[in-house]
Amino acid sequence: MRVEHWVVSVVIALGLTGGSADSPKTGVEDWLPVTQQDLQIKNVPGNSNTSALQLYLSYFQNDNEEFIAVYKRIKVLNDAGKKYADVEIEIGPERSLKSAGARTIHPDGTIVEFQGKPFDKTVFKSRGVKFTAKTFTLPDVTVGSILDIRWVITLPRHTVRSVSPMPVQGDLFTLKETLRFKPFQGLVIVPTEWANLNQKSQVSYSYLNQVDLLTPTKKEGNVMELDLENVPAFYEEEYMPPHDDYRPVLLFYYGGRETATPDKFWQEWRRLGTEYLDKFIGNFREVHDLTEQTVAGETDPEKKLRKLYARAQQVRNLSFERVRTQAEAKKEDLKRNTDAADVLKHGFGYSEEIDRLFAAMVRAAGFEATMLEVSNRRERSFNKILLLLGQLDGEAVLVRAGGKEYVLDPGTKFCSFGTLRWNHGSAPALRFSKSEDAFFDTPAPETSRVRRVANVEISADGALKGEISLELRGADALEHRLEALDTDEAGRRKSFEDELTALLPKSAKVKMISSQGWEATDEPLTARFSVEIADYASLAGKRMIVPAVFLSTLQKGMFTHVMRRYPVVFPYPFSESDETTFKLPEGFSMEAAPYRRKAGLSYAAYEIASEVDGKQLSIKRNLRLDGLNFPPEKYSELKGFFSVVQAGDEGQAVLNSAREAPQKTN
Repeated sequence: MRVEHWVVSVVIALGLTGGSADSPKTGVEDWLPVTQQDLQIKNVPGNSNTSALQLYLSYFQNDNEEFIAVYKRIKVLNDAGKKYADVEIEIGPERSLKSAGARTIHPDGTIVEFQGKPFDKTVFKSRGVKFTAKTFTLPDVTVGSILDIRWVITLPRHTVRSVSPMPVQGDLFTLKETLRFKPFQGLVIVPTEWANLNQKSQVSYSYLNQVDLLTPTKKEGNVMELDLENVPAFYEEEYMPPHDDYRPVLLFYYGGRETATPDKFWQEWRRLGTEYLDKFIGNFREVHDLTEQTVAGETDPEKKLRKLYARAQQVRNLSFERVRTQAEAKKEDLKRNTDAADVLKHGFGYSEEIDRLFAAMVRAAGFEATMLEVSNRRERSFNKILLLLGQLDGEAVLVRAGGKEYVLDPGTKFCSFGTLRWNHGSAPALRFSKSEDAFFDTPAPETSRVRRVANVEISADGALKGEISLELRGADALEHRLEALDTDEAGRRKSFEDELTALLPKSAKVKMISSQGWEATDEPLTARFSVEIADYASLAGKRMIVPAVFLSTLQKGMFTHVMRRYPVVFPYPFSESDETTFKLPEGFSMEAAPYRRKAGLSYAAYEIASEVDGKQLSIKRNLRLDGLNFPPEKYSELKGFFSVVQAGDEGQAVLNSAREAPQKTN
């Protein structure tokens, strides 16, 4: 949500920042001495296959002097570990790199200083939000080298983040680690303390998934410090929940009396939010007039809601446009909305304002509407113990009408009636009402339905050529539409072509012929492509081997491990329907069609079958998965199911020729 609104992730620090006697203002840490022990280390304790080892990590965030200082010392253990010579320092919005240094320490103790200049790299860019990085490569790195890297990032002046995370665990085993946090020595305004601005802010912390029993302690100079040793690396698994659900998480946050307990924190936020939202929604004459016009003559409750939903989505949605500067907003007369009547009068609003206008219309129609804040399971599963408002990053409306409950979000562009974006489905949400339970889980996300029809022909030399028609519905269609808002027609075309190319053999050439449905809400998103694959089928004497499935949607070697540590999680339920018609090359006949494969579980089904009709081979493939989250004890069952899917997708047709197949020449 925007800073101007009531959920504030960046807050203004009132007062002047002062110096600190316990640490230098620059944040630059001296190079550590190089010891014989460091030079002689050859592997990670208990794991001889690791490519590198982090000997030391220091992370110091100083909100009072406005900087973050980082020092890393990494030992390269084999050739694969040389990748750590490529350094990428991420710089968040409104931050800058104040200083950086690096050096390579050879196994014999000689030191080569990095003398180059970092390059700029855009890590992420979307609708005015841009994350950049500084990148460089350390010189002369060999197996046994020690890499010393340090940098200082300047934080925005007079601005303090209300919550600050600490990087406890990374992808390398770390021998020694020091995390320090120095809070701002004044008042920090946080959303839960609007009415209590006359006292110095308190600083609390949450530490989940601890690596040992140690917790942060207060040191001289009001610095919170956590010293750790032998921190294991974090190993991820495919299709696992958000990493922060299992990775150690240390967060420092500002607050006041409401941080005493999690229940008190969320109760206070709910109370403040309910008061604010009821005032924003209001009871305005112009909203009542619009509602009457929109549902005039309609008596069915759901049809009324659908009409109101469609009308709310007609409001210009600023959340899905690029961010304007203050000068641009003034020139375009983009005034601030203070209530639902303003949204209606101005004809534009941010996603949450459109949701609130919809709630106002629903109430005007005589139905019950409760505003919700919804958690985002893309980044982190909601945890009530974390006093982090950023966990609830979306809004929706809970509506009761005609004896039914609906969770609706017209504020998300292209989101159809009765659905939420996948990352807000099956996720905890906070009700802003005074009577009901605070939290409940939103409905499951909409199923993604993909249908592909391919008509291709195989030439005598094994090349494939033809067309593919693609139809997307549900969650996948919504994601494609939202991603397309960040680009133009040419960019959209290239993105779609690249996506399809990634599913095909490496030699594939794909060109999009046409596409439709990018601006629709309830219609499918469709596209047609031409495709050429030079070496699709392989030749062996008089035989030609033709893969039955050339759109490989699943990961190769999926679920190959015997055991599973974490649950298996998919973003949304999905179904895939493929129909492929191969025209066989002249002079060839079918010797062996692909095997028919079939597998089924209570929540999943798969079938692939073929049919030969003269010079045509038709393949029909259907895959369906209804579940989202499967505990580790279900892993063996899933592994067995997807092994059948993998075998079916790797099936082959064998063609035979009366004469020797022609051989390709380079």
